[in-house]
Amino acid sequence: MEQRKIRLAPSVTRNLDALRREFADNDQFSIHLFESGAGEASAALAYLSVLVDQSRLHQHILPWLSERAGAAGASAASLAESARAQGIEGTVSDLTEAVRFIANAGIVLFIEGRTDALGMALPGYGKRALEEPVLEVNVRGPRTGFIEDLDTNLGLVYRRLKTPKLKAKSFVVGEESRTDVAVLYLADQADPEVLREVERRLASIRQNVVVDSAQIEEWIQDSPYSPFSQILNTERPDRVATALNQGKIAILTDGSPNALLAPSAFTDFLHPSEDLYEKFYFANFLRLLRLLTLFISLFLPSIYVALTTFHLEMIPTPLMLTFLSTKAGIPLPTFLEALLMEIAFEVLREASLRLPRAIGQSVSIVGALIIGEAAVQSGIVSKPVVIVVAMTGIASFTIPSFSTAITLRLLRFPLIMIAAWTGVLGISLCMFAVVLHLCSLTSFGTPYLPTLEWKRWKDFVSRHVMLPIKHRPLSRCEAAPAEREESDHEEA
Repeated sequence: MEQRKIRLAPSVTRNLDALRREFADNDQFSIHLFESGAGEASAALAYLSVLVDQSRLHQHILPWLSERAGAAGASAASLAESARAQGIEGTVSDLTEAVRFIANAGIVLFIEGRTDALGMALPGYGKRALEEPVLEVNVRGPRTGFIEDLDTNLGLVYRRLKTPKLKAKSFVVGEESRTDVAVLYLADQADPEVLREVERRLASIRQNVVVDSAQIEEWIQDSPYSPFSQILNTERPDRVATALNQGKIAILTDGSPNALLAPSAFTDFLHPSEDLYEKFYFANFLRLLRLLTLFISLFLPSIYVALTTFHLEMIPTPLMLTFLSTKAGIPLPTFLEALLMEIAFEVLREASLRLPRAIGQSVSIVGALIIGEAAVQSGIVSKPVVIVVAMTGIASFTIPSFSTAITLRLLRFPLIMIAAWTGVLGISLCMFAVVLHLCSLTSFGTPYLPTLEWKRWKDFVSRHVMLPIKHRPLSRCEAAPAEREESDHEEA
């Protein structure tokens, strides 16, 4: 709900009284009064001391304003001109705007006799240094990742796309947090209909506090109750630049090191940016390998449970005899073995994430070895189950998108239960249900899975040598003008 605007008064004292009511019981709210030669208040500077650059404020701005305000014959116009010479030139016309300006690491100068104020952004809080992304580590390619400062992140993208076609639109979300959000797109690549839909959904956000892009993602995605994320998030500016060239729209949030890319397809979550920097045949091999590990990560434990419980005749005889010999003396059914080991593996993985980085990996590796060996030696679980769970866990680490990997981990548990009750038939029905669900999903109205057109599917499994991006794979519009001209030329 938009607040009623209160115009500023020509009296500095009245404006300061109104600000004191807004920032009541706030020890960080500071006011500096500047007196004229007659001993009357001619101007005042208001700010939050914890947010502004104290060094620049006390060494340059305050002494300079005190000298100009105390000069004989100083008028409101001359003081305003002097303030603009110091960079204080933004116009603030009402009390609500002044409050937001101050809360956004700015200083506001009120001058006696003027019904508007002058503002200047003077942030003094620290920024994190540019570092390599933690979750999207590449062997080859750029090493720079986003940080929590929106202006820095925008600069990283503009540095890679030096074209006037790169556009940026600003939004503010969160009733109390007033979080700045920037929408980036290439004017000649982005689908205008998708762009309008992105803007509409951002404007519809009704949250008191928005501190990370994940909250925006959950609000604006098409199907928030689906376990599959429909908006890709990334920490890499190079990936954002590539996505913008493919017709996608990037959403950057102040305070978050993750950019959202929309619309996104399921295939985008399986292809890291490193595929663009490796030899094409090696990238194609890795893409096929990820498809295999995707299947292993989701279905291997349930297939093992189904075969050893209902379909022993489908297992080769030597392998079946090995399974039966290792199963001898195990008190738990195969279903409970797999479920117990999966839970233990997930607990170890979660514990390793919460522990300090120096000991997290050691705890996860040593813990897995000790627990697995102890479980086998004590006769609680069989060796094949430990191998299957370990292969499944390792396969899940090959999925580039952390959100997709979490989804696969979540779906494994109901699949194991269904396999213990219905066997391969239940797994087949579940596989069909997962594919059907993926086909039903959309991302800003665009298909989540590639359409049946070969041009859309070939990029899923292969990458060409020169990467000729001639199509916008997620556009709801008809072919781009360049594509239509090319197709007309081919028909002719």
